[in-house]
Amino acid sequence: MLTERDLEIVTMVNRFGFLTAAQVARAFALHPRIAYRRLQRLVQARCLIHKRLFPGQAGVYLATRRGTELAGCVLGPARLRLQTIEHDLKVVDVALALLARYPNAGWITERELRRENGVKFGVGSEEKPPDGVLLFEDGSRVAVEVENSRKSRRRLEERMRAYARKTAYKQVWYVVTGRRQAEPVRDVARKFDYVRVMEEADILPAAAEHRKYFGRNNANAAAAARSVVEDDL
Repeated sequence: MLTERDLEIVTMVNRFGFLTAAQVARAFALHPRIAYRRLQRLVQARCLIHKRLFPGQAGVYLATRRGTELAGCVLGPARLRLQTIEHDLKVVDVALALLARYPNAGWITERELRRENGVKFGVGSEEKPPDGVLLFEDGSRVAVEVENSRKSRRRLEERMRAYARKTAYKQVWYVVTGRRQAEPVRDVARKFDYVRVMEEADILPAAAEHRKYFGRNNANAAAAARSVVEDDL
C-alpha cells in the first residue's frame, strides 16, 4: 500500500520531470538507502519508471500515467530529453540548494511555469519561462536561470533585457558553472540592476556530486564551495 510520502515523492518527481535517487534523498531528507527502497517500491507499483542514462552511471526516475493519477498531479507524465538532461539535473540541484538556504520559500518548476503560461497566453505560447522561480513568503518571485553552456553576449543581453518587461519578478539570479564562464555573464549583467550572478560552487556544497553522473571529476569545485553574500531582496 502506498503512503502519503510515496505520493509526495511521485508528485515531486513529476513537477521537475525526473529526479535521481540522490536528489529524492536530499529533497525529503532521507537516507540514500531508504530513498532507494521507496523508489524501488514505486517502480514495482508502476507509479515510477527508472531510466538509465549512460552505461555504469546513475539513472533517473519519471512518473507514469498511473503514478500521476494516483498522486493527483496537475501535470501529466514528463518526457525525457537527453539533449538537455545535464542542464535539467543541474537545475534540480540548484533548486534544492536554494530551498535549503531559504526554508520558508517555495519553488515553481519550469514545467509548472509553462503550464502557467499556457493558461495565461494560450496553448503553444512562445513565452520562454525561467528555469525555475524561487517564491518567497511575501509573494515576491525571483527568476532563476542556470547556465551550463557558453552563450553569446548578444543572446545573454536579450534574455536579461526581456526580464525588464516581466514585472512579476523582483530579481533574476543567474547560476553559472564556473568562474571562467561567469565573467562574460557578469559583464552583461552589470547593465541590469535586477540581475545577480553567482557560481555553481557558491551555492552547491557538493557541486562535484552532480558531475559524477557524467563522468567528470571536479573535486576542487566542491572544496572551494562557499556561502553566497545575501543581497536584500
